Amino acid sequence: MTAHLQRLADLSVLAFVVSTMLTMGMSQPLADVIATLTKPSHVALALLVNFVAAPLFALALSRLVPLQPAHASGLLLLGAAAGAPFLPKLAAIAGGNVAYSVALMVLLMGGSIVFMPFAVPLMAPGLSANAWVIAKPLIVCMVIPLAIGFLLARSGFSWVQRLTVLTRTVSNAAFVLLIVLMTGLHVTTIVSAVGSLAIGTYALFLLTLAGVGYMVGAIDKRTQAIFALGAASRNIPAALVIAGVGAADPAIAAALVVAFVVSLVVLLGLARAIRPRGRPRETFVT
Repeated sequence: MTAHLQRLADLSVLAFVVSTMLTMGMSQPLADVIATLTKPSHVALALLVNFVAAPLFALALSRLVPLQPAHASGLLLLGAAAGAPFLPKLAAIAGGNVAYSVALMVLLMGGSIVFMPFAVPLMAPGLSANAWVIAKPLIVCMVIPLAIGFLLARSGFSWVQRLTVLTRTVSNAAFVLLIVLMTGLHVTTIVSAVGSLAIGTYALFLLTLAGVGYMVGAIDKRTQAIFALGAASRNIPAALVIAGVGAADPAIAAALVVAFVVSLVVLLGLARAIRPRGRPRETFVT
């Protein structure tokens, strides 16, 4: 039974990521997404926060807090991995600029592909990262569906709008199912981490990055909140890829599951907290 539920959880992750990327491509103007990436100051600050500040803070916490080795390795992987596929969903919940969140996600995802193979072995000796191993699932599950979505949006076909409604519905349903399954299947792992300082450390890491991102993101008030959520949204799928193929200790993957649940609680709470009062609830459109 557990094996079947785990397969269902894996499928829910795939369904959520692919349907979200398709929805983003079909519902967000490509010109708006590209426009964000043409602002050098925004790009530079995003890269500095996510690939300098985040790894350094993860290293500091891993040395200051007496974490179990697996949890320390998980924290270091989170520090190196940016560009979470959940960012557009968080942007929609926060009532922010979803087109900007897509551009930021793509930028950080590409940065992670370049950064992690070099940084992970230095940050956490014993872990290795292969650029293609990291890039392949991100390209197949995120970049290609996003590109298809943009192409469909530009096609002018009348059925694209109906397809967008369908993929948005699948994305929302898969997201809820993912939360339920990941929490239920790994409840023992989560409970076992309660007394290990791991949960508190992961939460502190995410909240601090959100705070740093919010301060740095003040360069543009219109995207400040999304910049903060982007800094705190670590790319756990990419981290899990490395834990699965580049780590000898299977407990690191379990630690990342704990980090995933903590991330959901912290980031969903933040997204709702920063949502402007009186703004109507949105799904994936701004």
